[in-house]
Amino acid sequence: MNADLNIQRITGGLARKRFIELPFALYRDDPHWVPPLNRDQEKILCGGTAFFANAEMNLFLALRGNEVVGRIAAIHNRAHLAAHGDGVGFFGFFECAPGDAQAAGGLLKAAEDFLRSRGLATVRGPVNPSMNSACGLLVEGFDSPPMILMPHNPPYYGPMLESLGLAKCKDLYAYAISSDIVGAGTPALDRLLRLTEAVRRRCPEVTLRTLNMRDYEREVLRFIGIFEEARRNNWGYVPLTREEILQSAREMKRIIDPELIILAEAGGQPAGALLALPNVNRAMAVLKGRLGPVGLLRFMCRMRRIDDMRVIGVAALEKYRRKGITGLLFGQVILNGLKRGIRLAEASWVLEDNFNSNQTIQGAFNPRRYKTYRIYEKSLLVT
Repeated sequence: MNADLNIQRITGGLARKRFIELPFALYRDDPHWVPPLNRDQEKILCGGTAFFANAEMNLFLALRGNEVVGRIAAIHNRAHLAAHGDGVGFFGFFECAPGDAQAAGGLLKAAEDFLRSRGLATVRGPVNPSMNSACGLLVEGFDSPPMILMPHNPPYYGPMLESLGLAKCKDLYAYAISSDIVGAGTPALDRLLRLTEAVRRRCPEVTLRTLNMRDYEREVLRFIGIFEEARRNNWGYVPLTREEILQSAREMKRIIDPELIILAEAGGQPAGALLALPNVNRAMAVLKGRLGPVGLLRFMCRMRRIDDMRVIGVAALEKYRRKGITGLLFGQVILNGLKRGIRLAEASWVLEDNFNSNQTIQGAFNPRRYKTYRIYEKSLLVT
């Protein structure tokens, strides 16, 4: 390398600006990278979101001379520790120049030292900044852009982190379901319609409805409450606070499509829910991280042409889990999506060892598992 390596902890706005700008240099030749909005990154990185009521984060830059060649965040998530008591700390927002394993090692060591200073025994990641946000390192499926709220990175990151002693902890799967598979006249759609009709006959008390935008915040709390109860025993689960839910809801209000958010009710009480979002990344790509007047106009034009969506989660409460409610919800969102011209749906992410979810998706749609994201882990204990 042409200059000595310096690992710098970020203490001010100028260094944080360089932290935010690094990916624009690293991904300038990657046609699949979608730049996040700089203002959104700034809000997270300066600790301005509800997540940081129960968490602490330190940011580090790797420099050679005056050139930034890498970055990382070390995250002490007290909410995770309260839920699991496992001594796990996290790293995230990792980026590093190709071939600079020394910089990657220096960044990881800085993150590890911070987490050790908080009494933690394991480092896990990447999470940006938590498992309730964009998380995982892309290890398969580099040939297409990420869907909304999913990460993207170059292929060399996995081997780079593994060379530093990080090992696979969990894989997260993303499935692609195309209109060619479930469109009008296809065997899959016919099978789906038969399934939903059978569930309706078996559970006549169950009705479906879409999000009521006139009572938006209470509706969101009701929907997310179902997911929170249903995923309580999932690996890595950390409950969201009311403030986190409402902050995300307010940020998402302008981009959601209420026809893609569906609630199952039985006797007027919640039974299950499905959350899908239009793939706003299709429109975000034109902004290049900045939301100016011209960019906003181009963004709005692109929003009208979005033809893909991400199914973020589907859940049924315990008493309804073996009655086909998740299939009913999936069937309805597919039908609603087809009416809106959706040609591709991504179901993500699904834990590799979540047998029921993988079996349901594979059995209903015979989808293509087209991306895999990996959570890595490493002990911080001296051996």
